[in-house]
Amino acid sequence: MLKDIGGRNCHIIGENKIGETIIVKPLGEFERLLIEDECKLIAELSSVPFCMIAFEVTETDLRPEGAEETFQYLEKTLLPYIQDNLHPKSLILGGYSLGGLFALWSVTRIDAFDAVFAGSPSLWMEGWNEYADAHPLKVKYAYMSLGDKEECTRKQPFCIIGDRVRLQHKRHEAQLGADHCILEWNVGGHFNEIELRKAKGFAWCLKTHPCPPQGREPLESNDPLRS
Repeated sequence: MLKDIGGRNCHIIGENKIGETIIVKPLGEFERLLIEDECKLIAELSSVPFCMIAFEVTETDLRPEGAEETFQYLEKTLLPYIQDNLHPKSLILGGYSLGGLFALWSVTRIDAFDAVFAGSPSLWMEGWNEYADAHPLKVKYAYMSLGDKEECTRKQPFCIIGDRVRLQHKRHEAQLGADHCILEWNVGGHFNEIELRKAKGFAWCLKTHPCPPQGREPLESNDPLRS
């Protein structure tokens, strides 16, 4: 179902599952035609009932010049709609590529989510390491994945992605515990089997049965996704 929520198109799949786990994700233009296939794959990999709400974004919406506005939409408009209408048991935030970076960044700022999925996240973004060192995740569970060929390039800044992701996973282990996070290496480059990679990440988050979040901490400034 396509629904306008706060002036932005949102794709809602499984909206009848009120009171279940809600998967929230930014939906790039390249993902829109395959969103239902992605949900079918998630259902095949996990028996946990879920509803997905995917809000449409452009690439600019996930880059420093637009990420703050996108985050404000997520926090101030979409999350209140979800809480008021779907009464979720738990919430998962996730995304792929720039969407994966946005998901990780967002869960350092709000504690509304129980788990985060970041597939091939764009951690090559300038300033991320310094920001991540100072801003721990506010979730209980974290799943990251990367293609094993993604770092096999001389092109800057993409050649550093493998080291950045490994370092981020070490942060997750320190912050959440080794049994609450995972880094999965997939075969191929950035564009191989994207729907399956996303489905595996969300299915892992669903099967962890995360606990409801506790309290909320104030937002911090001085980060790479604020222009």
